[in-house]
Amino acid sequence: MGSYEREQELIAQGKAQRGYTALGYFKELDAEISEEASKLTHRPDYTRTLFAPENDDIYREFCAYVDLPKPRYFDAIEDPIRVEGFSAADAYFSMKSKNDRIVAIDGAAVYNTLCNLRKNPEIYRKVLSFRPTCYQAGCGAKDAAFDAGYYD
Repeated sequence: MGSYEREQELIAQGKAQRGYTALGYFKELDAEISEEASKLTHRPDYTRTLFAPENDDIYREFCAYVDLPKPRYFDAIEDPIRVEGFSAADAYFSMKSKNDRIVAIDGAAVYNTLCNLRKNPEIYRKVLSFRPTCYQAGCGAKDAAFDAGYYD
């Protein structure tokens, strides 16, 4: 039995609410983060996206991701969901590869992006393909302006 099924049993017994698995995952993440770094992080409210009933398929896959042994990898999910052509692994790669300042992206953020991609595909396709025009206030190989040929 996976975490999704355990969560559903607890909900049926009145001992938990939807998102119980994610809250446990967040406690796990928070236990691993330094006090200094914890002051720089924030966690959005996922009730209208990841925990919403219309995104149950995405939430189920998120729970399957949580069930993976550490270190967890998005491409370890068997038969992944694709939203607008993106799997969780694709979304993670798009988010991480275009900005070296991003140190870590948690699983909930990646799956939340899939929910938002489903709801607002035009906007979130742009979000996932976004490249800063001036990477770290300088111009270089990961800079969209550099790629466009504005700088040598």
